[in-house]
Amino acid sequence: MRAPMARRTKVTLAAGVLVFVGGGVGAAYMAARPEPAPQGGGAPQATVYYTTQNVNTGTAGSVALAQGLVRPRNVAAAEVPDGAVTSEGQLAGRVAASTIPAGSVVLAEMFPAPQTRIGTVVIPPGKRALAVELEPVAGVAGFVGAGDLIDIYGVARGQNGPAGVQLVLQAVEVLNVNGAGLPSAQGQPNGPNLVYLLAVTPAEAERLIYLTKFEELYFDLVPRGEPPVVTPGAGPGQALQAI
Repeated sequence: MRAPMARRTKVTLAAGVLVFVGGGVGAAYMAARPEPAPQGGGAPQATVYYTTQNVNTGTAGSVALAQGLVRPRNVAAAEVPDGAVTSEGQLAGRVAASTIPAGSVVLAEMFPAPQTRIGTVVIPPGKRALAVELEPVAGVAGFVGAGDLIDIYGVARGQNGPAGVQLVLQAVEVLNVNGAGLPSAQGQPNGPNLVYLLAVTPAEAERLIYLTKFEELYFDLVPRGEPPVVTPGAGPGQALQAI
């Protein structure tokens, strides 16, 4: 009886050794195998900045950040557009060149370096910044601000020719008004004159300087997207005609 028992014991021990060895090999294989890539969210991430509200022309980057107009967002690195702002430092000392709609990814070109001492004005390429002083009512009673578009009318007084009014420039961009905060009496009769900083070409500047020095100017406020118009002008003979 001893021999069969011994044989069974040896078989059992051999089987145990095989199981042990097999388990060890399996464990070693599992440890050496790389972990599977995480499902979802595994793509490289990057930070971009986007606008939560419209950012008006002339808004400093630091102000936009402080007021929450521009905030960071994590996106897939492959989705970051060329020139996107990826850090707050890229907005330091810069201002919005034009109105940026809400929900836009902020690009560095949207916040160029300012070109004036007050640091909130960017002059468009090919234009000049011309300052024009106007009485409140003639300047749309103080309702015009940076980023708005205006039409400019020349008013001939009749001293060197016939009196009349003519639309001379259309959709002129206003870069700033008074160079700082507007006076509390803006738009009120007999209130202080307002100084408008306008983006114009040199040829347009010549016409406006002439009209400022020898005739008069009058502004109106232009809705965004309004197409150019053609007007007949008005003088003593046309002003009272029915339209």
